[in-house]
Parts: sequence; structure tokens; C-alpha cells
Amino acid sequence: MDNIQIGISGYLGRMGQELVNHAKKDKRINYAGGFDIKDTNKIINEIFDKSDVVIDFSSPLAIKQNIDLAVSNKTALVIGTTGLNEKNINQLKNASKKIPILVSSNMSLGVNLLFNLVEKTASILKDADYDIEIAETHHKHKKDAPSGTAISLGEYAAKGRKTKLKNVKVLDRTKTTTVRKKGDIGFSVTRGGEVPGEHTVSFIGHNDRIDLFHKASNRSIFVSGAIEASIFVSKKKRGFFNMKDLF
Repeated sequence: MDNIQIGISGYLGRMGQELVNHAKKDKRINYAGGFDIKDTNKIINEIFDKSDVVIDFSSPLAIKQNIDLAVSNKTALVIGTTGLNEKNINQLKNASKKIPILVSSNMSLGVNLLFNLVEKTASILKDADYDIEIAETHHKHKKDAPSGTAISLGEYAAKGRKTKLKNVKVLDRTKTTTVRKKGDIGFSVTRGGEVPGEHTVSFIGHNDRIDLFHKASNRSIFVSGAIEASIFVSKKKRGFFNMKDLF
């Protein structure tokens, strides 16, 4: 089998540069080229045309254009961009009827294991009096907050409790004087330094506390996961996937 041709959207960013360096060294793939949202349509289309898979670590603003070009060129997509809204997700799901698309707020295999642990813990404790709080820390350059990973952790916690995150999430307690509601899932955010990513999900009871924690030492774990995701979707004809499908 020929090496997979990989294009990178957002190649000038921090994750993009890590991906470029990794892609040039991995013998299973060939680096087809990178582009940024500011590049011309001609340049971007050329990269989609010669890529089997495009990995996107850019911006939600580029999602619609990347979807359209992926569909027209029959190019698979791996989406690691965070800050996507419901409309973006629906656009990706519709496109996945024609091409394979994998979407994950975090490409780390360790974080995806954490997703499973959080859902299971929330399910086991759903009838007990434990409050759930999610704390995340990232580098000072990150724009979205809470992180996409933190939101996903909240969704898995809510799923374990058989509810929807939108019904129980609390992002800001500075504008209320009411006590914490039973079943709320709270979020706290820290930005500073060059921290690649730290996430803690706390289950806080009257007499004890359970903390599930993941700390990324560097960005290589996200890059390795994105490459594995690319190899996975390159073998699919169509469909909507996430990192769990790799396990």
C-alpha cells in the first residue's frame, strides 16, 4: 500500500508545526503540504486535491470551506480544531455521509481513556451525592475557554448521569448569589505560561473526593493521535468517527 498523503490545515500554528515535523519523519505517510486560512483558494484546493487526508488544527472559521473542499475532492478529514458550535458539528455530520470524518476535541489516547473513566464514574455515582467540577489549564495563547476537551469531559460526565450537559453546565458563578444546584457540572479555567494541557474532573462528596486527572507533558501526544486517526480514516469510505473508534 502506498504511503498516505497528508495535508495540514493550520500548519503555521503551534499544533500545525508539530504535525509538519512529525509528518516528515513518519514513514507511513507523506506530507502533501500545509495551508492557512489566509492562503488563496487555489493553494488550498491544490493541497486537498493531492491529499488522502487533511488534518485540521486551524479555526472554526475555516470549517465550512474545508468541508466543501474535502467533499469536492473526496478527501478524508481529521478535525482537531476546538471551539466548534452545533452548526459546525451538523455540517460535519452531513458531510460524513459522503466522506470519512473523524472529530475529536483531544487526539491524545490518554485523554480519550479519561473520557471513558469519567462517564463510568459519573454513572456509578449518579445516585450518590457527589458534585462534579471540571478544571482545566492551558498556555496563555489558547483562545477558546473552556477548552474543547473540558467541554467533552462535561458531556461524558452528563452522559453518565443520563442527562445533557447543556441542562447542567455552569460556566460562570460570578453573576449569581444562589447556592450550587444539585446535578450542576461546574467549570473553571486557568491560562498561563506554556502549559500544553491539564484537566481534572472532581467528584466531591460529603466525606471524600475523587479526582481523575490528565496532564500532557508536551504536544507530541496530540500529534501521534492525529496521525493514527488519519491512518484510520484513510481506510474508510464514509462515516462520522471519533477517537474511541480507534480502540
